[in-house]
Amino acid sequence: MSSAQVENLPGGTFRVLPEHNPKSKPEKYRRLHYYVSRMGVAVSDCLMESLLIVRRTAYQLSGQELQTLALKGYSDEEYCTAVKELLCIWLHQEAMDQGGKEAIPWILSFLRLAFGATDILIARPRARDVLSSYGFCETERELCLQTAMRASQALGFGKSAPVFAPTIEPILLNSLPVRQGILKDALTLPLDVIDSLPIT
Repeated sequence: MSSAQVENLPGGTFRVLPEHNPKSKPEKYRRLHYYVSRMGVAVSDCLMESLLIVRRTAYQLSGQELQTLALKGYSDEEYCTAVKELLCIWLHQEAMDQGGKEAIPWILSFLRLAFGATDILIARPRARDVLSSYGFCETERELCLQTAMRASQALGFGKSAPVFAPTIEPILLNSLPVRQGILKDALTLPLDVIDSLPIT
């Protein structure tokens, strides 16, 4: 990556350097497993926090139907589908923050492997199908809004998804510090530390 490309990365971005490249395939996959697992847990935690806000503010909504919907339970399928949608877009955001197509090739390869590994973490929807369905989004803000809408629909909010999407959208808009922290840990922590850490 050229110095100009590095300078154009978002402020506060963890800048991947050649020394962060795993030295062997076994090391890469150990770090990859840690990375994908931590990202999945982080997305799930963020979503749970957002849904708690939805519940706490349920009675501020206009109409009994919306209030009841805000207090609904979520099946495992609904919740996992929403997590997968958000997780895939987090990984896309990470790739873009590292320079997109101009990023160092090995980090793009690492992130592509991570993207594919999300299908092991949560089988459906397929990661490739998730990402390909956003081809119409032209801006980062539009991508975040559409992802929040789809996550809301996955959670069973149906035609009322636009009411609840704004509570979920910050998971994407404000994801940089969390994503960057996880990537930095995954690529810089000693392997014995990574292997000993619980994925929480």
